[in-house]
Amino acid sequence: METISRGGYDRAMAFKVITDRKLQDLVKKGKLHCDVLIIDEWQNMSSDKNVTAYAKIKRSYTIGLSATPVRKRGLNFYPLERVIFGQAKPNNKFDWQKVHGKMVYDAYAYSKEKWQDFLDYDTYVNNLPNFFRWEEIEEIENATENNGFETKFYPVTVASGNPDLLAEFRRLNLVTVKGNTAMAKQSFGRKTFEQYLNQMGVAVDFPKLKPVNADTPLMLKLDGLIERAPHDMLIVSKSKQIVNVIHERHPDLGIWTGDVKEGLDKQIVVATSQVLGVGVDGLQHKYQTIVVLDPVDESSGEYDDYRQLLWRITGSRQQHDVNVIEFYYKEE
Repeated sequence: METISRGGYDRAMAFKVITDRKLQDLVKKGKLHCDVLIIDEWQNMSSDKNVTAYAKIKRSYTIGLSATPVRKRGLNFYPLERVIFGQAKPNNKFDWQKVHGKMVYDAYAYSKEKWQDFLDYDTYVNNLPNFFRWEEIEEIENATENNGFETKFYPVTVASGNPDLLAEFRRLNLVTVKGNTAMAKQSFGRKTFEQYLNQMGVAVDFPKLKPVNADTPLMLKLDGLIERAPHDMLIVSKSKQIVNVIHERHPDLGIWTGDVKEGLDKQIVVATSQVLGVGVDGLQHKYQTIVVLDPVDESSGEYDDYRQLLWRITGSRQQHDVNVIEFYYKEE
């Protein structure tokens, strides 16, 4: 509502912004009326309860917004058709899956088969009327200028904080500090170990490895950025433990993790990427620089989440030039 008011959009029309839970409560009391129904992040708003609620809203137009539309390997497009177009084609879930899906054998299903994936996603969306294709969305999302403001990327490469320990870890899957040893478990654990070894000082809190405050190349760079920041800056890490270490080193910063949300009005805030996910809004007016400790390559399966992170302070509601500082770690 703040963005609507700031843009003056409510001068000529009335807006009502509600959650899906509020909508379900309202339709229990009777049908709703509006000219346009806009469903934000519709890929997450296509449950059976929501679809039933949408059917009770009398409206002239329906718009679904999503930068990452595919959920449940594409099954969410069946309720999407029902909501946007009034009915799906075919208008029966099983028949719709048979027409558009790649089906595989399932001994436990009533029909003995289940949906695996779209048969041909590109052909399917090309035949959907009024569907804003991903290429067009990509062009907008990757624009270096939004609302007349630029997004400038600054990749910074620093040396690993613990090159010898990192080399040993990659050879043995072990990290030994002061006679204590920790072992990573599975690929997730290995990624976390490498993250700590590249970015922070480390200690073994058996059986775990933990990041600790130390003058690593990354931390020294962050010290300089924090000291010289001329405007509001957001520092983002995938790790809550690393966020806590940075805040321990710079207690005057604001901090935002799953457990703590303090000092968000301060000039510099350090946060986890998890708390800055879909649904977080209103940050575009504040931050002119975002510092990313764990950038993601476009070829990665995590790139959509990373792009959503950057959109928290860039994109269609960008209100000033934005600097994106991405840290990468040099291997000796």
